[in-house]
Amino acid sequence: MRPNLVLLTKRIPLIQFRKGGLAVASNKPGPSQQITDQTAIEDWQLPARFARKPIDPLEAAYINNGGVPN
Repeated sequence: MRPNLVLLTKRIPLIQFRKGGLAVASNKPGPSQQITDQTAIEDWQLPARFARKPIDPLEAAYINNGGVPN
């Protein structure tokens, strides 16, 4: 019976990065993980250029019928 060599060797990542050395996980949260104290903006508070466009009645019929009518 042979010993399992995978468990005895140190794991080396296969991905090679160009800058720096090996990737190291940090305890600092990234920009997408930071929690801010800002409240959400409601849709009526958005400028007109970001407002939703009204749905055309024909488009509403397509949505309600599940697609283009036959």
